Amino acid sequence: MHKVASFKPEKNTRLSPSHSARDEPPLNRLILSPKTSLSLSNARGSERSIAGEGYDKLKAKLMSYGLPETVVNELVEHHTPITYPKGSMIFLQGAPTDIIYWVSSGLVDILCPQPEGSQIQASLLGPGEIFGFVEFSDFDGKQGQAFQARARTNVQLGLITRDRVCKVLSRLDPPLLVQLLGEIAAIWGSFTHYQARYLGMNFSERMEAVLRDLVRKFGVKDSRGTLLLPELGHADFAEMIGSSRPMVSRLIAEMVANKRLLYDGKHYIVIDHSANDSGELNGGSMASRKLNSAGASNPMGFLGQVE
Repeated sequence: MHKVASFKPEKNTRLSPSHSARDEPPLNRLILSPKTSLSLSNARGSERSIAGEGYDKLKAKLMSYGLPETVVNELVEHHTPITYPKGSMIFLQGAPTDIIYWVSSGLVDILCPQPEGSQIQASLLGPGEIFGFVEFSDFDGKQGQAFQARARTNVQLGLITRDRVCKVLSRLDPPLLVQLLGEIAAIWGSFTHYQARYLGMNFSERMEAVLRDLVRKFGVKDSRGTLLLPELGHADFAEMIGSSRPMVSRLIAEMVANKRLLYDGKHYIVIDHSANDSGELNGGSMASRKLNSAGASNPMGFLGQVE
């Protein structure tokens, strides 16, 4: 993976220009792309009003891992809201990791740049998912973002400093910390197992695995099957399964011919085979469903889907 040396937008936008960068906390030192629109009017006071669906999903997810509601509220409610227009980059590979992001509304692509200039879509995140915490070290040993994030739609995010998260968690009782660490280890273990299986899949099997994950996260029941809410093209699927676009076109044509997939305007509809013998596409095996429920197929939105 290539490393990003520096990113200099045409016009820097800062959350607090009245102090020097050295004196400002990480959120106030955030440098944004020219397309970025800051939504700060609601940053004080009623912060929950900007969250909606993502806020509720995130709280439920964190509490399902044993965190008390008071701790979850302390983590989630004290955030900085920010909006990004469709297509804008949220951060690049190699960027600082002192800020953690959670999706309030909209969709976010998590991308892994390749040395030759292409990229693999590691995950597609929706409301309630966390990202921006996965680090890697470059050739000089400098730590930074392992992936990069792009707004697939207009998105609204909540920003929390890593320092705040560490301070809140440091006050937890040791038994609860051990429990939380065990949950995190289980998630990463399941993800490692999933990825080992994924490497052994052919492109057709990878396509089905991706569709299963999309159905689980973004599917809406339809009389014909399950409609996928994100607008996805052949190029998107190619990035998701690591193949060429012509290969995806052939796979989709085969699935349509076999009445396993439909295309309705801008959305795909996965034909519901849950009632047949295999149940593979929408249901899968019990082991697959357990893996998916743990978020193993999607490591980019932690505490369920680890970035």
